[in-house]
Parts: sequence; structure tokens; C-alpha cells
Amino acid sequence: MKPLVLYFTANYPSKDILSEFIARLDSSVVKYVELGIPTDNPLYDGPTIKVTHGVSIGGFRDSDLKLYSDMLKERDIRTYLLVYYHELRKRGSDFLHYLRDIGISGLIIPDLFIDYFDSGAEVIKSFPEGLEFIPFFNPATPDGVIRSVAEMTRSWIYYGLQPSTGINVPFDLKEVSGRILEMVPGREVNFGFGIRTVEQVREILDLGSDGVAIGSMLIPMLKENRTDDFVRFQKEVGEMMKVVG
Repeated sequence: MKPLVLYFTANYPSKDILSEFIARLDSSVVKYVELGIPTDNPLYDGPTIKVTHGVSIGGFRDSDLKLYSDMLKERDIRTYLLVYYHELRKRGSDFLHYLRDIGISGLIIPDLFIDYFDSGAEVIKSFPEGLEFIPFFNPATPDGVIRSVAEMTRSWIYYGLQPSTGINVPFDLKEVSGRILEMVPGREVNFGFGIRTVEQVREILDLGSDGVAIGSMLIPMLKENRTDDFVRFQKEVGEMMKVVG
């Protein structure tokens, strides 16, 4: 079955509620979980996800990541951290080793090759063995950047369909997906940023995506602590992905 990637902002809407949702994850459906580090400047997140950062940032501590990583390891789900470069930089080089040591599989740094392009190669080289760098691209990423970063890495690739999450800019899904799949043949490419319905998940997978990443769709369930709806959502997506995959 093709992979489903779920995004959660760490500690949203609270540590206890997020832990309840993680405890209800179905590892036969969910392959990866992205944990977002709360920041006061989530530049490439849309309004829905930005709210979660504002709610979570006050009580968040880096040590909270171990709780979630341990829970996900018990479910055989890999944990990836989504962190903005300014947050990563202020924590220092030891932070990467800490993440590797607590079981984080890799990092997604959405602004690195947009706002800090000259630092990108050195950041990748700084990763300790056992911690993956997950390239993040979107339709505005130049072809040359995609090819050069893909050559520097061996992990799966995160491709954003929109400039940020929760934004609905019209685009040709077939054209957008075809471009990245042609440039990185043989790599696992998972699409996110702008997936709004289960039906769109099916359409994306039919066009050749390896998997999908979903975040904004989960926020109402988290906000209202609707764990039963979350379980039903996973079942619905999982059954559809079995058919497609």
C-alpha cells in the first residue's frame, strides 16, 4: 500500500490530546508522521497551520519530542521533524545529534532552499549518520535546484503542490505532479501542501505519486478532540489507498 504521511504540530492542541491521537494511529495505513516544531514565524504554512503554532509555542520544549518519538516507534511509524531553518540554527549542532538519538528519522526544512539557498549544501553535510535530510520542493523550485539537491540525498522527497499549506491556488495537478516525477525517477515522492479532500488523495495517487501528506484536514479533529472521527478518517483513506496502490 502507498504511504500516508500525517502532519501534527507538536503539542497542538495540547500534549495530552496529541498523545491520544498518536495512540490511535493505524500503522497499517500511516507510514510516516511529521512533527512540526512550533515557531513564531511559520512562513510557508497557511493560516490553518499557523494557528496551531500560535497555540503550541508557549508550552513547547524540545524534550517533548522524545515522548512522541517513543510512541511512534512503538507503532513502527517513522518520525520526521518539520523545522524552519531559523529554529534549527538557533539550537546549534548538538540538536541534530539529539534528534537522531531519540529516534527521529529525518528533517524537513521547508525554507532552506528558498530563503537560505547558499547554506543548503552545508546543512545537508552536517547531518549525523542515521538522520535523513528530506528535500522539500514546490512548483516554484527551479529544475536545477531539484536535480542538485536530489543528487545530494537518498531519502524520499516531499513535494508541495501549493506555496503553503491551507492555500488553494488553482493549478493543473497532472502537470505539477508529472514535472517532479520525471525529474527524479526511482525516488519516493510524497505530495502534500494543499490536499483538501480524500477524493484529491485518490487523484494524486492515480497520477503516480508514491504517497500523500495530510495536515490541515486533521486540525478540526484535533481542535475538538474527535479521536473517533480520526480513526474513521484513517480507515477511509486506507481502504482507498489499498485500491489505488
